[in-house]
Amino acid sequence: METQGQTVTPTAVGLRFGVLLALSWIVVDFLVRIANLSFLVFGVVSVSIALLVAVVFLVLAHKAFRQANGQLMSYGQGMVIAIIMLLISGLASGVFNYVFLTYIDPEFVDSMKDGMTKFMESNNIPDDQIAKGTAKLDEMRKGFGSSVLTGVTNGLVSGLVLGLIVSAFTKRNASEFE
Repeated sequence: METQGQTVTPTAVGLRFGVLLALSWIVVDFLVRIANLSFLVFGVVSVSIALLVAVVFLVLAHKAFRQANGQLMSYGQGMVIAIIMLLISGLASGVFNYVFLTYIDPEFVDSMKDGMTKFMESNNIPDDQIAKGTAKLDEMRKGFGSSVLTGVTNGLVSGLVLGLIVSAFTKRNASEFE
């Protein structure tokens, strides 16, 4: 499993690509937030782009790992790479969310709440349901620790889910007959 006297570890690849994913996601998230999209479009665009960016970076990381390790990567190694990458990205996302909502655009949550309320009222949603829905948006402003914890939790869950899926397609085990 060694090529040119050097083996790259899943942790090293996960850290390197995790930082790249985090930086890319912060740029994309910032651009989506300043695009002034309605709350519904914002949610769909944000989740879609997050999944696309994460999958692309996971595939690139797995490819880099395999290239450095004789085209071999076990399912477990792929999972380790995915979890490390998305934990780093989740941590960075949590910090960015706090900074954005505290310093860059403190009115962001209020504008999302206004858009959500208008949308729900136009669809004859009862007032108590509107209050519950908009209260969830207020949770975005709970503070630094909560924002980071949410980011890390989201990173861990998405790392597990995406890692399970992507690793199933990108793993390459040594042939039993070699």
